[in-house]
Amino acid sequence: MSAKIVTGVITLLMATTGLASAQDVNAPPAYGSTSLEAGFQPDPHTIPVQAGGAISANQLDEACFGYITHQPSYNLNYSASEYELFLSAASDADTVLVVNAPDGSWHCNDDAPGQGLNAGISFSDPQSGLYNIWVGSLDFGGGYEPAMLHMSELGFSSENIFSRSPNALLSPNADSLVLGAGFAEDPRVIPIQAGGDIDGGRATNGQCWGVISEAPDVWLDYSASDAFDLYLSMESASDTTMMVLAPDGNWLCDDDTAGNLNPGIHITSPQSGRYAIWGGRFSEGALADASLFVSELGFGGKVDIAAILGTDLPGLYGSETLVAGFAPDPHTIVMQAGGEVDIFEAVGQECRGFTTTAPSYELTYQAGDLDLYISAYSDRDTTLVVNMPDGSWRCDDDSAGSLNPGLHFNEPVSGQYRVWVGTYSEGGEAEAALHVSELGFGGEFEFESGLDYSLPATAGSVSLASGFMPDPYEVDLGAGGTHSAEYAADAHCRGYVAEAPTFELDYTASELALYISAVSETDTTLVINAPDGSWVCNDDNDGFNPGVIFDQPMSGVYDIWVGTYFRDEGVSARMSISELGFPASEED
Repeated sequence: MSAKIVTGVITLLMATTGLASAQDVNAPPAYGSTSLEAGFQPDPHTIPVQAGGAISANQLDEACFGYITHQPSYNLNYSASEYELFLSAASDADTVLVVNAPDGSWHCNDDAPGQGLNAGISFSDPQSGLYNIWVGSLDFGGGYEPAMLHMSELGFSSENIFSRSPNALLSPNADSLVLGAGFAEDPRVIPIQAGGDIDGGRATNGQCWGVISEAPDVWLDYSASDAFDLYLSMESASDTTMMVLAPDGNWLCDDDTAGNLNPGIHITSPQSGRYAIWGGRFSEGALADASLFVSELGFGGKVDIAAILGTDLPGLYGSETLVAGFAPDPHTIVMQAGGEVDIFEAVGQECRGFTTTAPSYELTYQAGDLDLYISAYSDRDTTLVVNMPDGSWRCDDDSAGSLNPGLHFNEPVSGQYRVWVGTYSEGGEAEAALHVSELGFGGEFEFESGLDYSLPATAGSVSLASGFMPDPYEVDLGAGGTHSAEYAADAHCRGYVAEAPTFELDYTASELALYISAVSETDTTLVINAPDGSWVCNDDNDGFNPGVIFDQPMSGVYDIWVGTYFRDEGVSARMSISELGFPASEED
C-alpha cells in the first residue's frame, strides 16, 4: 500500500518512538476526532482549526517545512475502500500539513497543486486506520491562524470561511430603503436575522466585532441634510453587533452603545449615498431575531435628549451645592431665559418652550425631610426643564402662577439637578430669576438694571496723558456685582457688575493705542463706557482674563466696570492701563 506523492509531498517511513518528545501521536488531538467510512457524506468533511505551533516540522525530515504543535490537530479514523483520500487545509496564512498514516509513515506538504499556498496530501490507495493530522503554518511566530481542515474522497478543497468577506454589492438579506432627510414614519423598522459565518473582525482588520453574513441585511440609500443626524440601531434578545459600510468606504462598527447589549451608531454629519448595514452576533451561534431601526431622532427612534440638551455641559450661570435647611431661602440666581433649542423636540412629554443647549444652572442638593421647590420668575412667559439625579426629566410651564413655571418635589432625592429656564415662545430672550427653595415657589423679583456712570467710581480715578509713566498703570480693585451687564449695557456684554463704575480714567490721547485689561483668579469681564458714550465689552482676551484695545483712542473719560462672569461680588482683581500692550503675564 503506498501514498500518492504530489509536488511538495514527502513520505517518510520513520519510527514514531524517536519523535515522542516532539510530535506525539498518542496525545489527545486539539480539535477532536471523527470516524469516516468510504463513501461518507457530506463530502468534504470539514473542521475549523487553528494552524501553527512552536515545533519545527523540519526535525521530521529536512524536506518538511513549517511549525506545528506536539499534539495532532485532528484524528481521522478511516475505513477505506476503492476511493482515494484527500486531506487539505485552507487559510489566509501559508499552511503546511503533517500526517502520520496508519502504518506509522509520515507525510508532509506545503503547497498542494492548484491550491495556492494551501497544503494538501492525497492517498491513492489509502489504508484503513488512524490518521494523525497536524495543520501547521509555514512561518514561525505568526500566531495561530484560523484554518479549515478538509477530508474528502473527491479532491482538495480550498474553501475557507475565514477568508470570506462581507460583500456590499450582494442583494440585502432583508430590505432596501430609499430615504431623504426629514423622512416621515420615523423610525423605520426592519426585521432581520442577525449573525452569520463571517468573522467581522477579520473582515475589517479588527475594527468591528461579531459574526455576520456575506450579504448585507439592509441597503439604505440616504439623501442627507445638515439639519439631521442619522441613527442606526438594533434591538434583540441576543447580544448583537452592527457593521456599516458608509458611502465613503469607511467601516462604522458598534457593539453596545444603544444599551442592553444592543448596538447603535450615531452619525452626526451623514453623507448622501448608500449605507450597507450588517446585523451581527457578538459570538457564534444560530441567527438571532432582531429589529433594525433607521431614525433621525435617536436610537430606536427615541429622541437622543443628551445630544440636544447638553447634560454634560456646565451651567451657564454657575452651580451650587445646597444642603437641606439651607439659608437664605430662597436661593436666587439671575439669568437669561430662552434660546434656540425646542424643548418639546428634545424631551417630548408635556414639555414646552425654547432654551439653550447647556443647562442654565446646576444644583447639587443634599436632601433631608423638607420638600424642594424650583421655580422661575420673569416678565415673560417662561418654562422649566429639570434633569433629575436619576436621569429622568421634569417640565413645567405655569405652575408658579402668572405664566411662571414651578416644580414641587415632595420627596426630593439627593444628587444633581440640571435646570434649564426657557421662554414659551420662540425668538428673543428674557431676564429671569431662578428660585430654589424648601418653603414654596419663589415670588416676584426686582431686577437691578442700568449702570450709572455719573456715580463715583468705587476704586478711584486717574488722569493720564499719552506717554504716561510708569506704563502700565495698575490698580488693585474689587470686581463683580449684582447687575447683569448684558441688560445694563449692551447685548454683547457679559457678566455681573456694580451699578457704579469700578474705575474712571480721564485720558488725553495721541496716535498711540490704549490697552485696558484685568487679571483675576476667577473669570472676569470688562465693560467700558467710552468718551463718545458707546459701550465696549470683553470677556476672555487671555484665558479667562478680559482685555480691550482702542486702536484710535479718544480723549475724554472712560468709565470702567470690572465684572465677574457669574453673579459674584467682592472678587479681587488687578486692572492695567497701558499704551505698550497687555501685560506680559496675559500674553504668555
